[in-house]
Amino acid sequence: MLYMRMPAMPSSVKAQTPFKNLEISAISQKAVETGRNNALNLWVMGAPIDQVLCALVSAIESACDDLQCSIMLMNADGKSMCALVGPSLPEFFLNAIDGLDIGPSVGSCGASAYSGQPVVAADIHTHPYWKPFRELCQQANLRACWSYPILATDGKVLGTFGMYYSTVREPSEQDLELIRTEASIAALIIEKMQASEQLSQAKTALEKQVQQRNRELDKSNKQLRQALEQRYEVQQHLLEIENLASMGSMMSSLTHEVNTPIGVAVTAASHLQAQLQKSRLLFEQNQLTRSALKAFYDESAEAMLIIERNLQRSAELVSTFKQLSLDQHNQQPRTFNLSSYVCEILLSLKPKLKKYKLQFCLELDPDLEILSHPGALSQILINLIMNSAMHAFEPGQAGHISVAVQIQDNHLELRYQDDGKGMTSETLSHIFEPFFTSAKQRGGSGLGLHICKDLVEKILHGSIRCQSAPGQGCQFVVRFPLI
Repeated sequence: MLYMRMPAMPSSVKAQTPFKNLEISAISQKAVETGRNNALNLWVMGAPIDQVLCALVSAIESACDDLQCSIMLMNADGKSMCALVGPSLPEFFLNAIDGLDIGPSVGSCGASAYSGQPVVAADIHTHPYWKPFRELCQQANLRACWSYPILATDGKVLGTFGMYYSTVREPSEQDLELIRTEASIAALIIEKMQASEQLSQAKTALEKQVQQRNRELDKSNKQLRQALEQRYEVQQHLLEIENLASMGSMMSSLTHEVNTPIGVAVTAASHLQAQLQKSRLLFEQNQLTRSALKAFYDESAEAMLIIERNLQRSAELVSTFKQLSLDQHNQQPRTFNLSSYVCEILLSLKPKLKKYKLQFCLELDPDLEILSHPGALSQILINLIMNSAMHAFEPGQAGHISVAVQIQDNHLELRYQDDGKGMTSETLSHIFEPFFTSAKQRGGSGLGLHICKDLVEKILHGSIRCQSAPGQGCQFVVRFPLI
């Protein structure tokens, strides 16, 4: 074991052994070992580091003559040390060396911590390292100091183990072995407890970080919920816009379809008015013959029939569009004729479809009446038809759409199919997602099929699936229970 010894001990001073009586040192050795065991037990029980090391130091002091020990701990800056324990040293002395800067000639402990080697000052009064501290040592009645570095397993200096005597004293081989052993035990305790403290601090820091992340996550979740709520509100607003657009289309169809019978009725009424004036004039001139009167009656009857028939047609059209409008805004079930209702839906789409060359094939039982939600069904068919019109066919391309219905196990199965260009598997996997569309340039909103799925699942309590491939057209199968 290497150690620094400056200056050499005066020849007139003999080295003394640290134990009370080296010949019967077994008693003292047992006391030291008991102190070590006590220190280790305290360590295992989780006692503070100063209490653990104080038990280690006190046992050595009790087993040796004229010995006062100290353990100094390296500060985090690596340039100074604090007085950790020194149970027998005067408090003023410990306070004076607390925060001691290490250096190549700063006492025994400062030099040992700096060099990482043991430093022995057999006589503090003559040793150059202790010149700045001689007066302090005289007040504390300290004459010799042996210091040994406390080293971590990686060689890092953790502190120093110091042994002080009130007389000039040079260490023997047994003394050096003792201080080396105690420094090793102190190193084990300090390193492990510092690692435990670092682990505890890391755990605390991690817990704080987790708490901070949880707070951030809660904040993000709150923002996400708000975004979802806003998204839902936007979707509902867009659904209302879609419904209003559908209503606008219906009103356009109503205007177009009602204009024809009303125009015929107005023409018949005008003709009847002209015949009435002609007959009145003949009557006033006493020129009204029996044959002319009969002709007037016949033409009047025919005109009245035309007016009645066309006004009745207009009333039916108004009633039809009124019912479709009510169904779309009131999702209440009612009994209706499915075939007639589908025809009314196609009639309402007539203005929208006039620029498309589409032919419809309906495979419907004309006598089939069902109790269900006509509003949901009309919106589903309208969206499917307009989806085909906008996506399945190129502008000006002729197309065919078929609608077939059958009843199985009190479930209605509606098969809707077009012979358009079909879809890729990638497009097919997204068609029911909101705002997904491949026709934005043509005014597609990306909500049509999402609305269909929503109505089928939430209103009709059924299912909808789609089959398609490029060049193979597209088929939707809607299945839902009848009420």
